[in-house]
Amino acid sequence: MRAVDARFEFPPVKWLSLAALVLLEATVGACDARPRDEPPLLSLAVGTQSIGVRYKFTPESAVLESANQMAALGSDTLKIALTPNYTKDYMLERDATIRSLMDLLRAHPSFERAMDLPFRNIMLWVYPFSDSKSAFKTGKISDAEAEKIHREIYDLTAHLLQRYSGTGKTFFLGNWEGDWHMLRENYDSNLDPTPEAIQGTIRWLNLREQAVADARRDTPHSDVKVYFYVELNHVRKAMENNRPALVNRVLPHIRTDFVSWSSYDVTKPAALLGGEAGRALVFQALDYIESHLPKSEIPGKRVFVGEYGFELASFKDPDLQRKYTASIMKWALEWGSPFVLYWELYCNEVEPATGRSRGYWLVDDRGVKQPVWFLHEELLVRARRYLEDYRAKHGTLPSQATYNRVAVALIEEIETYGVRTRPSAGFAPPSPPPPVFDEPTSPRVGSTPP
Repeated sequence: MRAVDARFEFPPVKWLSLAALVLLEATVGACDARPRDEPPLLSLAVGTQSIGVRYKFTPESAVLESANQMAALGSDTLKIALTPNYTKDYMLERDATIRSLMDLLRAHPSFERAMDLPFRNIMLWVYPFSDSKSAFKTGKISDAEAEKIHREIYDLTAHLLQRYSGTGKTFFLGNWEGDWHMLRENYDSNLDPTPEAIQGTIRWLNLREQAVADARRDTPHSDVKVYFYVELNHVRKAMENNRPALVNRVLPHIRTDFVSWSSYDVTKPAALLGGEAGRALVFQALDYIESHLPKSEIPGKRVFVGEYGFELASFKDPDLQRKYTASIMKWALEWGSPFVLYWELYCNEVEPATGRSRGYWLVDDRGVKQPVWFLHEELLVRARRYLEDYRAKHGTLPSQATYNRVAVALIEEIETYGVRTRPSAGFAPPSPPPPVFDEPTSPRVGSTPP
């Protein structure tokens, strides 16, 4: 099946406020000039992800239901996982014949059906089935294992370049929170990684990047991109105390196109601080990450917020959850982040004592869309209308920097004048059926490790 062209797919929207239209005209002159036949790298920036799904509401597979929900939200970014943990990621049965990433795609076509939807950007946690993670334990990867890891990522990258050639899609292949890997899955941020783990992480990440780069070089393709990214998550302890972490001990010594920041160590306290103090803390962290980036020919900002969120179990009030989310969205966009991805669509974490969801969600386990869903939806409706109007007037799309400035103003407007807390008039969703639950597992910090 041919994938849908993702370059200029905008569902119909109904309106844009007067303030946003005024802002649109004011920002047009600031846009970078581009050849009209060159589609820019552009993201609507705000979005979500679906990994570790524990409930769903339709007969569709969990990954396809999630993708359809993200499309309904209005996002142009899909973030899912391709890992040996697919049974827990998407409520799938274990299949002994699946021994590689390409085996997983062949056995479960719903992954490609999800990627075929009109998303401009697709982010994938990618973990080869051949990877024992020995790099973090011993600091070494055997030549035989390295060859297998390289082959799996190479084959996946080549496949994506071939299948989606001509669609305008951009793929980002990366990892989950790398600092936990470097600590050998010991979930205590007070610990420091060993020198062996640091060296092993450098080799592990460079091996993965090399596989992507080699496939890009070898595979004929057009109008499709595959980038490599690294996700890190222990920024504050490195930034404030120069403690060893991926950001300061690994990032300067590897090759990567982008960096994803799983940002709970900063964005939660920043949201509680609020105002200029909160904004300054987020900017400080993003600047710190950027200062350690290896060089690249990719223009613009290359650090993005890959995870942030405010679990209802701790923050209690859904409207407060929405308020804090709006603050992080705004500050990250002001800094220039090309993505700000909320954790997550459906909650993957439960309280061990009660078995109840912790509330990292846009849609709860009864199928009820939360205020934070409507914040995203409202912003994305207005953002898409802005891009439609801009393209109609200029024959191209704005730069990411120009778009981000408009999105910040739209967030301020939404927060000032209110956001819908129920579906648009004329739409009455059916009562959701009881959710289908996966078996509970131990909760993790922020997300479920692959």
